[in-house]
Amino acid sequence: MADVLSQSEIDALLNALSTGEVDLAAAETPEVKVRSYDFRTANRFSKEQMRTLNIIYDTFCRLFTTYLSGTLRAMCQVEVVGVEELKYHEFVNALPSPVVLAIVTMPPLLGPTLLEISPDVAYSMISRLLGGGSNSGGETNRSFTEIELVLLERIMRQFINLLPEAWEKVLSIDATLDRLETSPQFAQIVALNETVAVITLNVRVGDNEGLLNICLPHLTIEPINKQLNTRALFQTTIHHERAPATADIQFRLRNTPLTVSAVFNDTPASVGEIMSLQVGDVLQLDHRVGEPLTLKVGHLPKFRAALGVRDNKYAVKIADLIREEDLDHE
Repeated sequence: MADVLSQSEIDALLNALSTGEVDLAAAETPEVKVRSYDFRTANRFSKEQMRTLNIIYDTFCRLFTTYLSGTLRAMCQVEVVGVEELKYHEFVNALPSPVVLAIVTMPPLLGPTLLEISPDVAYSMISRLLGGGSNSGGETNRSFTEIELVLLERIMRQFINLLPEAWEKVLSIDATLDRLETSPQFAQIVALNETVAVITLNVRVGDNEGLLNICLPHLTIEPINKQLNTRALFQTTIHHERAPATADIQFRLRNTPLTVSAVFNDTPASVGEIMSLQVGDVLQLDHRVGEPLTLKVGHLPKFRAALGVRDNKYAVKIADLIREEDLDHE
């Protein structure tokens, strides 16, 4: 009700307009705010793509947490801190010194990707592998030795194998570690002005924590831009939950081994007759010469078969199918 003018206020406003105290044209023209736009800095990653990358690497964090806890025998936690779009030179300039850079190839994605581990996390993992605690010991400013780099490379080769499982809902990849570098100038995977997506993970090993950054160039994932959306991600998930399950069950059933046996009719005998059998005795079976044999699959009778020989081996030829109603009559 406070926005409703009274009659006296309306009269005062009309008088002001008639005397020229209020400029109606100025009141009706709103102020236009113009913001400059630089086309060179346009976002190349859509919000949908950034959200999908967040989902992919959130799955990777859960797998990585399980791997670290089992390998280092310590309480570990890995979580996604954020996904942002940067220029490659901005990412490189923000790297600490010393640094561990892993160059990873993930075909069919084009070109390499970069994985950077902070010295705090690197020294914590090395300390746990060598039997110490998770504390880095305040030595994060010195360069890595050859032995430490070999240990880090062994760890990285293991947890990089978790990437295909994290990406499987989008596409099948084959992640391999190309090499390790300790200097950014030897790990220039794209041009400095190229746009990259940086996924930042927070890694906690015991009481120590640090960051792990994954750098994905836009050129690398450009061929799969249409697949990097949550709608396609969830549709792929539903497809993998329904269709392949049926095909897998059929494949397993078709390749399940079963025992097939051809048997004569049962011949009754007493225990005394069986105990008196000697080598060379002849048994008279309760089965006629022209009568078909019973072919059992497992322990169930399924077919009638005729006895014969093929390639100097005994063989049976299926002649008829035994139905359940036939067994009931027997």
